[in-house]
Amino acid sequence: MHARLAERGTVLPFVAICMAVLAGFAGLAVDVGYWEYQQRQQQSATDAAAIGGAQQLLYAGCNNQSAANTAGQKDASENGFANGGNTTVTIANPAAFGSYAGQSCAVSARIKTTKVASFFTRYLGQSKGVTETTAAVATLSANNDGCIYLLSSGSSSTINGDNVQAPKCGILINDTATFNGSTVNAYSIGYAGGAPIENGSSFTQAAPKPMLPIADPCPEIVGCSYLTANPPSTASCSSYNANGLTAATMTPGCYNSVLINGSSVTMQPGVYVFNGSTTFNGSTIAGSGVTIYVTASGTPPDFNGNNVNITPPTSGSYNGVLYYQVPSNAQAPIFNGSSVNFEGLIYAPGAINAVFNGANGNYLVLVFGSTIFNGSGAFDFGAPPAGGSLIRQAVLVQ
Repeated sequence: MHARLAERGTVLPFVAICMAVLAGFAGLAVDVGYWEYQQRQQQSATDAAAIGGAQQLLYAGCNNQSAANTAGQKDASENGFANGGNTTVTIANPAAFGSYAGQSCAVSARIKTTKVASFFTRYLGQSKGVTETTAAVATLSANNDGCIYLLSSGSSSTINGDNVQAPKCGILINDTATFNGSTVNAYSIGYAGGAPIENGSSFTQAAPKPMLPIADPCPEIVGCSYLTANPPSTASCSSYNANGLTAATMTPGCYNSVLINGSSVTMQPGVYVFNGSTTFNGSTIAGSGVTIYVTASGTPPDFNGNNVNITPPTSGSYNGVLYYQVPSNAQAPIFNGSSVNFEGLIYAPGAINAVFNGANGNYLVLVFGSTIFNGSGAFDFGAPPAGGSLIRQAVLVQ
């Protein structure tokens, strides 16, 4: 009897030790789970800070440490990690580490948090908590595939009997559309309003799918953003009359009246501000390095019946911008010539039922409120060059 009592007295300490060890493991699991949760939250804030800093470079230019830091710190703070106390947020442009280190359009973000709380492991030597460090790098990418943006949420669009070839291009519609006897070969087709009417149409790649509303891409297009912030002067506007001339030249400047009727006109490189009436009728119009800017009081051009071959600048502040109509101008431009060659950005985000007919394989980005693709045309939207989309966006690269 006495031996059995002694054995019981020996077992009880072992049981107590085992229970303590099991409790320690359980406590460690709780702390490690909490630290992993905190690290995920911190990594999300770090990613947001890097993307926010890079996004700001779209407006401030590369490189700009002050702008990147302000935006990155703001995004980190909004995600729960403000710089100060036991949290250090470091934003660098050019990026300070990784494979994009030193690149002027890359932004690195690092967040270091000390004294991350411990609960059970404080009794195992972690009384001061642990340190979490997270890092991310974002840069500006020019690989956006959107090329037709229809921004109005209250006006539907019509693609009427057309053959639209846009195999590497996205069509984004904030309202809905009627595809009437058309063939559409697009990389993606999204709508935020009602389901489109597919009246006898075929979709050889992507079919229309619901999407969230999309924003005006202008802030992500360098030349468009520049024009928004720096509108051309409307001082000293003049008139231009090339009625019936067979070899006329038009120079950049501001015009309150443009009359081109049965003419052949060459537009010299530069910015043309249309601040009043415009008349184009049965003419041949050509020019390279051209940007057309239509003010709130300007009449958009009507290229119906014209032979038009105009292309935008390939460098400088207006790079890639062929046509810019201020958002408050809801009048419809008509790109419906008998023979047309356009490329670059055609931007009229407030225009309702802008008419477009024909694209010949050059890279185009159309931004309208709503549009009418007008009748039996063959639209060939060229793909953006690799890394050469007009629409830039901030993306995580590390």
